[in-house]
Amino acid sequence: MACLHDHSCEDHDCSSNWSLYKHIDMSKVSALNEAVQGSVKSVFRAWEHRLDSSGGYLESNEGDPELIVFIPFTSDVKLKSISIVGGADGTSPSKMRAFINRDGIDFSDAQSMQPVQEWDLVENLQGVLEYQTRFGAPICTFSLLFLGDGC
Repeated sequence: MACLHDHSCEDHDCSSNWSLYKHIDMSKVSALNEAVQGSVKSVFRAWEHRLDSSGGYLESNEGDPELIVFIPFTSDVKLKSISIVGGADGTSPSKMRAFINRDGIDFSDAQSMQPVQEWDLVENLQGVLEYQTRFGAPICTFSLLFLGDGC
């Protein structure tokens, strides 16, 4: 797969140089409408462990297919792309909306605010698909609204 930094990641280990995993403030990561409270923290993994689902997965409450995930960073970062590894057969979300540098977003806010970017998602079982970002400003917090029956 061609990545953002002029080579194929299949031939190189990009995890330590390009992954923002080590900059996520895991103690403050949270989610709204997660079926199992605290499960959101189990889905953030280092690049080389992105396909290891033994740590758990994240899903919304039954009958309410929306999730908001709040991701704070330990310092300002520049986010170039996002990889969402989902489940098969309709168990992946279909849309993702991003909000940056806004604390405490709830569902009412997410519906009334303009996201900085929105993506239509496809199943990404192998973790090779990256969604490019169009916002270049440094960010300290990142909130994602996931929509669709597969949340």
